[in-house]
Amino acid sequence: MKSISPGRKSSGVNRSLTILLLIMALVSCLLVGCTDKCNVKNTYTYFEPVYTPLAEIRAAVTTLPAQEISQAGKMFYNNGFLFINEPNQGVHVIDNRDPSQPQNITFINIPGAFDLAVKGHILFSDSYVDLVAIDITDVHNAKEVGRLKDLFASYNSYGFYATAELGVVTGWKEVEQVNLYESDCEASSDWHLYETGIAVDNNMRFEANLAVSPGASGIGGSMARFALGQGHLYAIDATDLYPIDVSNATDMHPTEKVLVDWGIETLFPIGDKLFIGAQNGMFIMDISDPLHPVQVSNYRHVTSCDPVVVDGNYAYVTLRSGTECQGFTNQLEVIDISDISSPQLLHVYEMYNPHGLGKDGDVLFICDGTEGLKIYNAARVDAIAQNLLAHYKNIRAFDVIPFNNVAMMIGDDGLYQYDYSDISNIKFLSHIKISTDAD
Repeated sequence: MKSISPGRKSSGVNRSLTILLLIMALVSCLLVGCTDKCNVKNTYTYFEPVYTPLAEIRAAVTTLPAQEISQAGKMFYNNGFLFINEPNQGVHVIDNRDPSQPQNITFINIPGAFDLAVKGHILFSDSYVDLVAIDITDVHNAKEVGRLKDLFASYNSYGFYATAELGVVTGWKEVEQVNLYESDCEASSDWHLYETGIAVDNNMRFEANLAVSPGASGIGGSMARFALGQGHLYAIDATDLYPIDVSNATDMHPTEKVLVDWGIETLFPIGDKLFIGAQNGMFIMDISDPLHPVQVSNYRHVTSCDPVVVDGNYAYVTLRSGTECQGFTNQLEVIDISDISSPQLLHVYEMYNPHGLGKDGDVLFICDGTEGLKIYNAARVDAIAQNLLAHYKNIRAFDVIPFNNVAMMIGDDGLYQYDYSDISNIKFLSHIKISTDAD
């Protein structure tokens, strides 16, 4: 019998051991995500926050000559005038008594303004952490008459909150380019938060000059975070509802905020009910006791941005996808609210990327993002898609207020208005452009 030399046996053991070690290394690599094997260098731009003292911000409300609209935000219609928010800057006042010839007549400078509502001769606006009441009896000489300081204490810009010492973050300045080593075996982050600033991936768009937002009553659009109901003002942040007694604008009184849910976005008041659109559903609040809202019911849906309007026994909700909305759903939902305690989904209609919406009588308006403004006869809620009345394309539509046979629609490039007094012959009335240097 042929013997096996010790050397040959040793070689076989080494080969087996080597294979075993390789297998173990591979398994280990898979378990830990190969972190040590595939580090890559990513380039980031480091930004530091720019603070403005609260005293300076609180002294800045003033009336200026009319300004070009460079970015249109929320809007509110009241008594022949249209108030259009310029995010973070203030409010444009449009004389809209003749919708075919609207006039941009003045600008109210309000630092940190993102939302608004108008009641009689008082304009309410946020100003970063504050709520401000402005007398617009003479829109050319608007004056601040009341302020609730620090009402919106949760306001922040990328996690940087207002402080008494530093003030509030009103912008960001680029400091330097930084290189961070990360694993390409796992998804890298678009940005990193540090104690004194943020690092943003160079492939990510970042608006360094902007902080992130977050009498008879007028009419707000469906994207509103302010609403007037039962003679009171209601405001929301990402989780809470703020009831505020504004019967005396010079001496406003908030009550304890009400926790609703995460991701709440829009408000729509009707009668003694308040409908709140959220990323995960619709919440119905009873405001018959105006300063103590009580949740009556909720309707849940997939995660998505969710404006809502209500007419009679139906709520109309648009769901859309997008970076800030997280979901992938783009549709109109019609919800039966005849039993307010148990809303039920009735119909679903596919859309492109719907944003704001409005309804007047049987006419339903949907701002379908880059697909433009769509106008439907919604007399039959089970046949809305089959009754498209008009489709205005080549507009990136954001929100709409239909009132008194005039649809006032905000898009990326300005204010559009349409006469729908004859729904078989809807007519374009006017367009106020956003300035050409806007993004």
